[in-house]
Amino acid sequence: MQVSFWSNSHQLGTTLNMTAIAVLAALENRLRIIVTHNHFDRSTLEAAFIEKRYIRHELTDLSDTGIDALSRFIRFNKVEKDEIAGFSTTILKNRLDLLFGTQNTNRELYVSNLNNAIRLILQSASKYYDLVLVDTAPGRNEISMKILEQSDLIVVNLSQNVHVLDNFLEDNFDFRDKMMVLLGKYDSNSRYNLRAIRKKLGQMDVHAIPYDVGFADACADSRVVDFFMKNLAADNEDIHYPFVRGVRETVEAILKRLEIDTALKKVQVGNGYE
Repeated sequence: MQVSFWSNSHQLGTTLNMTAIAVLAALENRLRIIVTHNHFDRSTLEAAFIEKRYIRHELTDLSDTGIDALSRFIRFNKVEKDEIAGFSTTILKNRLDLLFGTQNTNRELYVSNLNNAIRLILQSASKYYDLVLVDTAPGRNEISMKILEQSDLIVVNLSQNVHVLDNFLEDNFDFRDKMMVLLGKYDSNSRYNLRAIRKKLGQMDVHAIPYDVGFADACADSRVVDFFMKNLAADNEDIHYPFVRGVRETVEAILKRLEIDTALKKVQVGNGYE
């Protein structure tokens, strides 16, 4: 199943929202998950898991991993479902993989290569992984539209800014029947709280994840997995509880929309990860 995280505007925390959802889903459920993105200019997805100096000095020298290598391979070869994992980087063994985004510095070449391969890449990944999560570049660029069209579920990342909400409502989408809305960096004290936004958006399925500076810092320091492993069991007196609860409820909503039986997939032992 493919879930795309997308926004109609820049800088709405889409990447961090997807990162949080991917890690918690992998730790608390027996699911094979892969995360990737189609950003050219910049993405913080890789850096949330892997230190920037390692990405800069080592992974950039490897020509056989990531979405660029997979795009080249797929042009001339039939991809078997289990071969996709060979192009990715393991984050949590048998649970969470990362397919690096482009290292290409030529935008036209990048767009040409990925535009021709993206459908087949995602179709192949969906045969091997239970969940394919895509951090989709904002707006209506051609590659993003192909990704959204192919998605089983689109998580639209919005904010509590009324102008962002109005812009989304004014836009006409062909995919509204497979959309849910996620409010990142959520503040319940805002006039535009969850109840108000649900009323404003009508029949849309709306969820929220509160802001957590500890999580934001963990992403900046490439410690996002450590953050969740330490805080999965946070109780309601813990400073991180509202954030973890928001992520967990969103994960459950996504799996429900995809009709994945969480009772069969739920991890019952330890601190989450086996």
